[in-house]
This record gives sequence, structure tokens and C-alpha cells, in this order.
Amino acid sequence: MNILEKLQERVPDLEFEMPDGTPVVKLGLIATLYFKDGYTSDLKQKVVQCFERFYMEFKPQLKWHVYRRDKKLTDNSFQKTTTQILATGPNDQIYWSLSSSEGVHDAPSYCLSVMNSHEIHAAQDRSYIKLALPWSLLIEPNGLDRYNQWLVYLCNQVKAEHGYGGLSSALPNDYDSYMPTEYQLAQQYSGLEVDTFAYSMGRELINHIKGVNWYTVIGNGYVDRLGGEAAIRHALSGHGDIEILRYDYGLIIRAGQYPELGAEEDGLPQAYVAVNKVVRPLRIPNPDQLHSYSPYGDCFDQESTDRWYARFDQDELHSTPTRIVAGQPCTHAGYWFTPAQPHSRRHFAEGEIMPCIEDSSWGDTLWYWSNEGHA
Repeated sequence: MNILEKLQERVPDLEFEMPDGTPVVKLGLIATLYFKDGYTSDLKQKVVQCFERFYMEFKPQLKWHVYRRDKKLTDNSFQKTTTQILATGPNDQIYWSLSSSEGVHDAPSYCLSVMNSHEIHAAQDRSYIKLALPWSLLIEPNGLDRYNQWLVYLCNQVKAEHGYGGLSSALPNDYDSYMPTEYQLAQQYSGLEVDTFAYSMGRELINHIKGVNWYTVIGNGYVDRLGGEAAIRHALSGHGDIEILRYDYGLIIRAGQYPELGAEEDGLPQAYVAVNKVVRPLRIPNPDQLHSYSPYGDCFDQESTDRWYARFDQDELHSTPTRIVAGQPCTHAGYWFTPAQPHSRRHFAEGEIMPCIEDSSWGDTLWYWSNEGHA
């Protein structure tokens, strides 16, 4: 079973409805970016262009938007909102969201939202823009390309400083009741991005990034802090499932062809772990809680927040290497397996060259540590 088949099989456990059929938690495919100077007329124009493109591409699915108040989406209300936003001053707060929701009580499948920073707080805050699409885009023809194109486009439009993209739980606008569900799912699936409060993190993410996911975006300033593009490429050169792309203002690192849920029984997504090892020095050192208090059940407190941020950290001094690319020598004697071939688990001696599975639909042959027991 490949990654997409596993994902499709687990979706029913990741989505929830009310008794009347209202969807309140959906599995989404997101891209969240943080950027400077969102108060300027130039960046506002760029943001409006993003919304115009989103509106044109997904218009049949879009029903609702929020700017100053909640309202039904029409051509007239959309055009009126763009005019109002372009007329705002540098210290006017803008929050705009277009979505497929019927209102504030159902979780959207499609959404684009933005919140800008004020000029007066330019040095202490960042603007954000967030794209959310259905996870099922990944299994549609050209769906992966569409997501990639949107990510690069948004990065270039807003001159993204940093950001991330991957799988996440989509909640309604009145999300308070469903934060406990987001919390419980995040305990079970390390690959799920906890992103309900993305709009409120601008002040935390001035000199640091939030962390890694399927996609990790780092602007040129952050690239330099890691020693430059060549150093990053060298550090990740042994990982055939990791791709490094450029956008106009930095790098986009993709950990695997498709996003992984990271279910407890499957272990941590090793490509995410590898990227985390490289970019970890950029991560926010003392993050605020991922959730506020909810009377509806357990949510992220400070301790569980700290654990979540560190979920891809591994103590390599005391752990067995867990992944080897075909053609490289085995680093530790024991049992290994590859998803490129069914029933592939076998014993390798230290120094033995890990074989390549030819003509596999999986792609690159990656061998993963199984355990030291007998077959």
C-alpha cells in the first residue's frame, strides 16, 4: 500500500460531522506563509491578485467570505471588498477570507485567508496568508502540480519569509468547540499541522520559523543563517526523497513526493525528520501554546505544545539510523524493509550495499530500519 492509498484509507477517521450532516472537521491540504510589509499598497495589491486568482479558479465551490463581517459571496460583494481593501491605510487591520463554507459553523474544503500587519508594528509583527484545499486534490489528475503551482505563486506574490505546507485539520470559523478534536488527532498523527491559530502567530515568527512539514519554505535570510543554499543541498544530498526548489526569494524543501500523516504505528515520516535536522536551528525556541483554553475538552497546553514542536527531533547519538538510500552501505546490522517492494523485510550486514528495486512504481528505493529481532 503506497502513501496515497494509506491516506485515503484513514480519511474516515480524520473527518467528523454533526448529526445533521454539517462537516465540522475535514482533512485539508494547506500552505501557510508569513511575510513582511503587508501594510503597504504594493503588497495589498499582490494579495488582492491572489484572491482574484483563487476566486476565478474555484468560483463554483466558493460560497462565503469574511471582511469586516460574515456574508454570502457574490460577484458584487467580491468586487466591493477588493475596492475597500485597496483603499485602506497602512495602519488598517485587514482580515479577509474566501471559503466554501455555508457560514461560520461548517468546516471549509476550499479557503484563502489573509491578515496583514500594521505599519506601526512593522518590526514586531508579520502578515500571513493561508491556502486550504481538499486533500483529495492529491489523487486528481494534475492535482499535485496545481498545489505546487499555487504554493510557488503565493511565495512569490507576498515575498514569503517562511512557511510550510502539508496536511492539516480544517475547522469552522467558530472553531472553539473542535480544538479538542484537533488536539486528539495531532497526538495520533505527527504529520498533521496544527494551524488553527496561524493568524495569531505573526509576532512570534519574526526571527524564527514554525517548523517543518511536507513543504518547508525558508526565505533567503534564513537560508543564509543555515550557511547558504549549497550547504543545505549538501546536508540533504543523501536523501533521494527530498527535493529542493527555488522561488524568487528563497527555497522550498519538499519532504517526499506526497505528504504523510505519520500515524503512531507507522513511526515518524523520516523525510520530515531529515529536513527538521537541517532547519531546526531556525525553529521558534519558546513557542506560545498552540491552543487557547476550551471548555469542551483537552487542548494543547504549554507542555504538549513543546512536545509537538519537537516531534521530529531525534537524538542521533543514541539512536539507530532509520533510513538508507539504495546504493549506500548499510549503517547498522539488522532487519530493514522498503515500501518499493512488498514483503521486502530482510537482514543486512553492516557495510552491505542496500539494493535498488528496479521498475518500482514507488520511485526511489528507500530502506527503513525494522528491528533487531528475527524475521
